[in-house]
Amino acid sequence: MLTRAVGWIMNKTCAFLGNATLFNVKETADKIRQAVEDLISHKQVDTFLVGTKGEFENLSHKIMEQIQFDYPNIKIMLVIAYVKDLERCPYNFDDVYYPTEVELSNKRWSISRRNEWIIEQIDYIIACNQYKGRAYDYCRRAMRKGKEIIEIGEQK
Repeated sequence: MLTRAVGWIMNKTCAFLGNATLFNVKETADKIRQAVEDLISHKQVDTFLVGTKGEFENLSHKIMEQIQFDYPNIKIMLVIAYVKDLERCPYNFDDVYYPTEVELSNKRWSISRRNEWIIEQIDYIIACNQYKGRAYDYCRRAMRKGKEIIEIGEQK
């Protein structure tokens, strides 16, 4: 079932944006965990938006499921670009959102519209490889809107 409204009050929200391929999964997983726990403990983040595209989003989702055992008050919201993403998602989540902007857009632009919608909803982004590719472009847009980017990829 796809929802259009969030059933809880959010304090602060974080999303994950990264390029499709990861080279050091163990190190990236550790950095995701550390960044998420810091946001929960020090920035009152209680809602995490996750997607299903690429290794980084899938790894982030998997880490969030593990962290939720230690922090049961946090929520994991799956934000999908296509209805079929829900059918193929092997992970658990507290809610699903299919933004109207995505649903009504040309399917060619679904991921872009989803990412644009996410940027409007969040306070923080945990990014991997923000210095190149589309993930970098969305992180730049988010920074211009005053969102905080936490880069966990290799620094240049």
